[in-house]
Amino acid sequence: MVWVRKILGPFICLIVVSCQASAIKVHIRFNDAQGLVQGDRVVAGGEQIGKVAKVEYTSNGEFLVDVVVPEQFRQKLTTSSKYYIVPDPESQGRKAIEVVASAEPGDLVADGATVQGSSKAEDMVNDLVAGMQKGLSELENQVEEFLGTLVKEVPPKEQIQKLRKQLEELAERMKKSGQAARDKLEKEVLPRLEQEIEKLKEKLRKLGREKEAEPLEVELKELKKI
Repeated sequence: MVWVRKILGPFICLIVVSCQASAIKVHIRFNDAQGLVQGDRVVAGGEQIGKVAKVEYTSNGEFLVDVVVPEQFRQKLTTSSKYYIVPDPESQGRKAIEVVASAEPGDLVADGATVQGSSKAEDMVNDLVAGMQKGLSELENQVEEFLGTLVKEVPPKEQIQKLRKQLEELAERMKKSGQAARDKLEKEVLPRLEQEIEKLKEKLRKLGREKEAEPLEVELKELKKI
């Protein structure tokens, strides 16, 4: 409750200060302090775990923020955690440092160590780029596997049906992919697919099995529509 927090707030601050003897100090680098000042809170999961002890603008054009965290909350600070400057949810007009745990475990940050802070907007962009790169890599692997099958001897009918299914799955994936993946599909992947399917079609024609390639051509047309 808000009134409880207001009453207990000063006592919490005293506890934090009194625990500094058994606390650790960590330096966090930020590109922008966003109005963060000494005395602002450090929070994790909605709980206060420390205080900002110092905010310094360095000769490197960045801000170095010293935070003090009691030993009992030390496990919140890991090398894989994210460190953001956010509006303090309990103090209008003030800022706070929010520590967000990562899905990947990390080592505990050592006393006196320096970690990199970031903004949620930056991390969203980085995650988007990483997702696009992963999608392109998966696309390349899937196409190479598909083409590797085509350049071999004429596949049996069952294998051709499997290839059609792979093309269908590729089309579904591309519909959900970003523009970069679609551009790569149009400029690099489709010409190769079309060329290899034509080669396969010619091989099948010589064996009187030309119609077996028709489902592949249909799926290829669907890919071109994306």
